[in-house]
Amino acid sequence: MRTYLVVGASRGIGLALVQELLKDPTTHVLATARSLPRSPGLYALTSSYPPTRLSILELDVADPASVERGAANAAALLSEHEGLDCLIHSAAMSLQELVPFEQVDIAAFHQELYTNTVAPLHVARSFLPLLRHGLSASDAETAKKVVFVSSSLGSLELAPQSIGLSETYSVTKAGLGMIARKWGAMLKEEGICTMVLHPGWVDTDLGNTVNAWFSEHLPALQKIRPADCAAQCLQVIRDARLEDAVAFYSHDGSRLPW
Repeated sequence: MRTYLVVGASRGIGLALVQELLKDPTTHVLATARSLPRSPGLYALTSSYPPTRLSILELDVADPASVERGAANAAALLSEHEGLDCLIHSAAMSLQELVPFEQVDIAAFHQELYTNTVAPLHVARSFLPLLRHGLSASDAETAKKVVFVSSSLGSLELAPQSIGLSETYSVTKAGLGMIARKWGAMLKEEGICTMVLHPGWVDTDLGNTVNAWFSEHLPALQKIRPADCAAQCLQVIRDARLEDAVAFYSHDGSRLPW
């Protein structure tokens, strides 16, 4: 049984990833949400899958104590012989999608920066002992992996192509990329493959907040269905090899510039 942790699974891309992972009967998925009562899509899956296939954890990435509790609860759920094989951090927020830098709300920027950059570090660090448990495999299909779901907006090289779009969100994702590149180089020495993954422009609540910008600047670009995005992203994750860490992938498997 291969064990996945999906952080930020209450809706959107995270929920789609959980649904796609559960199609494989050899997987056990641990899925997190800030509030289970406010996660009907995720909670509905519990009627179709037993706890040995789907375990739901309450975890608020912006609350350090909640992260620590989530990690402890995950350890208690897993048997003493079962660690985590793959951590997928999908939780994120964007509060100022079309706000220019001159008008940025600094308090909101602090909130975005913590949720999108600091929190993923705390989450990965808290669950790292479970990833290190039984670490030995090097094959791409079975290697231990840390996946930070990010965005092409976090690319410094591509930044001039998206002026006016999610400026503060872009900064937070660029910071996440630096964490992945530097920390991932260290984790590689242990046999853990770290990667950053751009899911594309997905038809979710978050993705739909920037419809106006894409309609004006990239009218030919089509949104991706969450289910299609999840299937593509998981294929990229499965194919990623330790020797290629740390890399910045797009959902179609191509490499993006940092």
